[in-house]
Amino acid sequence: MQKNPRLSAIIDQLLQRPTPPVSVHVVVGELIPFSDGQIFAQWKDSPLMHVELTIRRILAEQQCMVCFQKYHPAQREVACPHCGARGAKVISGEEFFLESTEEK
Repeated sequence: MQKNPRLSAIIDQLLQRPTPPVSVHVVVGELIPFSDGQIFAQWKDSPLMHVELTIRRILAEQQCMVCFQKYHPAQREVACPHCGARGAKVISGEEFFLESTEEK
């Protein structure tokens, strides 16, 4: 199983705490190439397997560098649907971070 290094870092950070949390909430962007199933599998294979994990997905948004229109990259398209130009700035969708924890 390929491990997500960002999730590994979150797990390592949580293991540094004196007591484990009851639940963990992470934010994952749509462009992260790991499915929820892969993330849950890595979580279940960690020392925090008994801690509840919740994933909140963020939709991807890009901005064309030619016409400056913002759009959702359906099917991970690389061409702007407004002008057809290639080359866009990713505005959202690459996030992967610990949003919050609930303690005992």
